[in-house]
Amino acid sequence: MSAQTIDSFSAFASLNRFFSLIETTKPTIQQADEAAALLCRIYGANNEEELLQRGDPELIEIYNEIKNKILKAAI
Repeated sequence: MSAQTIDSFSAFASLNRFFSLIETTKPTIQQADEAAALLCRIYGANNEEELLQRGDPELIEIYNEIKNKILKAAI
C-alpha cells in the first residue's frame, strides 16, 4: 500500500470516530476543524484550497456537504 493510501485510511478512521462522537456529545470547534482537515486528506489533498483547485464540481459539492455537516455539529 502506498503512503497516500495509508494516510487516507487513517484519515477515514479518524473521521469515522468524529461522527461517532457527535452521536453522543457536541464536539468542540477545534475538533470540527480537525475533522474538516481530515476530510481533505481522504480526498488526497493536503488542505481545502488544494482540494477546491482540482475543479471537480461533484467532488467539491460532496466535500462542502460533509464539511457543513461537520461544522454544524459543533455549533
